Amino acid sequence: MNKYHVILKNSIRDFCPANFAMVMATGIMSIAFEMMNFPGIARVLCTLNGVLYLILCIILATRIMFFLPNLVADLKNFQRVFLFLTFVVGTNTVGIQLIIFFQMTALAALLWVVALTGWLICVYFICFNFIQKKIIFHETVNGTTLLLAVSTVSISLLGVRLLDTVHLQVDFLYSVMAGFWALGFVLYFIIITPLIYRLFFVRFEIRDWSAPYWICMGATAIITLAGCEFIARIPGMPTWEGNQKTVFGITMIAWIIGTSWIPYLLFMDIRKFTHVNITTSAPIWIKIFPWARLAFGTQYHAYELSSWSRVFPMGMYTVSTLLLASAADLDALAIISRYWCWFALLIWSLTCTGMLRCIIYKMIYYETIQN
Repeated sequence: MNKYHVILKNSIRDFCPANFAMVMATGIMSIAFEMMNFPGIARVLCTLNGVLYLILCIILATRIMFFLPNLVADLKNFQRVFLFLTFVVGTNTVGIQLIIFFQMTALAALLWVVALTGWLICVYFICFNFIQKKIIFHETVNGTTLLLAVSTVSISLLGVRLLDTVHLQVDFLYSVMAGFWALGFVLYFIIITPLIYRLFFVRFEIRDWSAPYWICMGATAIITLAGCEFIARIPGMPTWEGNQKTVFGITMIAWIIGTSWIPYLLFMDIRKFTHVNITTSAPIWIKIFPWARLAFGTQYHAYELSSWSRVFPMGMYTVSTLLLASAADLDALAIISRYWCWFALLIWSLTCTGMLRCIIYKMIYYETIQN
């Protein structure tokens, strides 16, 4: 019994906040299938996501209570502090699920407050790291850094949903939500500029490629989704009618940027997964479907916690494109989403299988070393 106590203690102490990327990915996939009129799949994913979120929140709360110095040390680490933003996005995603699936507005509002508090804490420590440690931004930027833009827009996304659900048409509140949306767009361009330079104009080794670079597209997808939400909500507000075309234009630009990233992201993923050894070529099953490495194989098994960062952008692109198709009255965009969503579900399934394999292997490993 003592050995399990030690394992549990170490797991809580070293709990990585990036685990909330699972909540982000599973939550947005459930919303996507609900919008595509597959309620069975949507409900299963929604239920699973609720359980995941509750478990992870209990672990995080336990870490705050018993290992606060360790957690603060993570927040003071410039690379790790951005991982805490997955909690912000995951919480807002669950909040949107509560509204869509259960009409639980009060609980969703509480989660929005929790997410906003988490966002403010993360922003404080990001600024602290910049000032205290004199971080050179363009040398440290990566895909994970874009979570700052994603989390900022997610505050706006759930906020607009809540305002519409409770029929609270107050110009000031909508302006605040629009401010978060615009800030997220600005942050995206601030971060993506040095990131593009790093990816395309500096020697970039394939071993440096990782799933969080998919957030290059995922950030624009959530900006598109929030823009579509504004377009759907502001017609009833006279003060905002003049800005509707501007919001639509920004939303279209964000979607075009995001769509243009997809071929590159797929290409780099294929290169990463098929690059197994300098002297030997990849097995045929990897060449047929490279993402199979997320779930299968022994020496070629490629799952890691950051793999969930690939799924959320895929699901978010589905949802944002479906809403944009409705806002722009373009049925062709809806067709794209319906095919892309099944691909995203396949990647979610492979990633989930890979995660379960890692958990089982770790349990077997602990049993072996103890015996």
